[in-house]
Amino acid sequence: MIVDLNSVQDVPELVCDVCIVGAGAAGLAIATELLPAGKKIVILESGGFEPEPSTQVLYDAEISGLPHAGVTQGRFRIVGGSTTQWGGQALPLMPSDFEKRDWVAHSGWPIQFDDLKTYYERACRFLMVDNKNFDTDLFEYLPAQPSIFDPQKIWYHFSKWSPKPSLRETYLLGLRDSSECTLLLHANVTNIGLEENLGRANAVVVRSLGGRSATVRPRHLVLCVGGIETARLLLVNNSQQTSGLGNQHDLVGRFFQDHPNAQVGWVESKNPARVQKLLNVFHKRGLKYSVRCTATSSWQREHRTLNASMGITFVQQGTPFEDLRDVHAALRSRKISAEVFRKLLRIAAHPGQVTPPIWHYLAKGRSFAPGAGLQVGLTCEQEPDPESRILLSSKLDALGMPLSDVRWKVTDLTLYTLRQFAKLLREQFRAAGLGEIELDAWLRDDLPNNSGYAADWRSHISDQYHHIGTARMNDSPQAGVVDRDCRVHGISNLYIGSSAVFPTSGHSNPTLTILALAMRLADHLKRELA
Repeated sequence: MIVDLNSVQDVPELVCDVCIVGAGAAGLAIATELLPAGKKIVILESGGFEPEPSTQVLYDAEISGLPHAGVTQGRFRIVGGSTTQWGGQALPLMPSDFEKRDWVAHSGWPIQFDDLKTYYERACRFLMVDNKNFDTDLFEYLPAQPSIFDPQKIWYHFSKWSPKPSLRETYLLGLRDSSECTLLLHANVTNIGLEENLGRANAVVVRSLGGRSATVRPRHLVLCVGGIETARLLLVNNSQQTSGLGNQHDLVGRFFQDHPNAQVGWVESKNPARVQKLLNVFHKRGLKYSVRCTATSSWQREHRTLNASMGITFVQQGTPFEDLRDVHAALRSRKISAEVFRKLLRIAAHPGQVTPPIWHYLAKGRSFAPGAGLQVGLTCEQEPDPESRILLSSKLDALGMPLSDVRWKVTDLTLYTLRQFAKLLREQFRAAGLGEIELDAWLRDDLPNNSGYAADWRSHISDQYHHIGTARMNDSPQAGVVDRDCRVHGISNLYIGSSAVFPTSGHSNPTLTILALAMRLADHLKRELA
């Protein structure tokens, strides 16, 4: 059932097997996995079903490091969380991402890729994408030609895109109709209480912006609130543990990572259609598959780089085909305006410019962008750095809770990785006859360091709204906040269900791995509650 804390006078104390804080991807996945086991669940959600500025502003934060747009633009206090806004991209980490690498500080997970393999399959089903692998299976299925790049250096593979990325549309109905599940809306966690021995969480106090409050008494508590808010909640609950929950070794909030992203240049090609054939989007049976070109593990090891991946953006501005895409998006979202009709008129006036893309889509299952510019974008793993961190601000939100202070820092290994990988891509494009990648000046390493281009390289990168690493996983409480079961060290029933637990980030979008870990955690909770 669904209860709105703003709409009820008194909420009786809620007793449950599992309390889940956050109704985003991880929270919905854990709840959906636990329901068939007959466990009593309470889900606490700060927002409601529609965007609310007064609730969203609770995510306001101070920025004391690099600019980080995702602090406010990439987080959503609403049922469904960020899945109400994302595109639905699914891509696992690489096996090498879990390994200790002596050239990457603080790398290495306590679990391996094989520990998540079956959970990745379950996560794919949860996102309603196929369970084919992300390269060779799809060469035959799509069909796609194997890469013309050197496979020892560049891994040519695919991301899969969920056909229904707003996960609440698929999974909320089962939770709403269950007598064993209570979804409490407008319930902001203000306190997590511990038993006298401090080894177990025994109370979660929530408040609405309207002033109403409630208390939950869980057997197990799971925080599914993302990398920034996880650190904030653990740090702010310092009345019983003065440094914050799980922070005996000053690790909570440290190692904050994202995926440094940069547009680095353009492809000048005599045969741009060939570039599109290799690198533009595939479509089949209602699913979308986008191409990724990633540095292989062996190449990373040889050149001692971070993980990095390339995608091409096919840039069109003001073309009838671009108008067609905008109209299609408006019709799907039912947002009809005068501008939509103006674009329809422009499309009707230039039918010859929209026919080829439609034919490519219907006959070949491919995206085709006539006359597009070929912009090269790189996404890089971030080296874990304890000085890149989430702290508490002296400023308070409307609930009297300290804001987050986001201190994002990126080491020089990022620049080295971007330069080395860009150089490799330029060589590979040239060798394959695809054209010449004209790199932006700041990324070229053939210019003198005193040229001024390299000095401000960090101004050319941006975040990807991926908040990672602030409650990292390690078997030792001296080196991590949670253990391999995502349980906070020293608190037997408190768990973290988000990318906060990732020790390293790889190059991949984190959601598929978040879901895999959430399902693994759900299985663990079933065993604990048996």
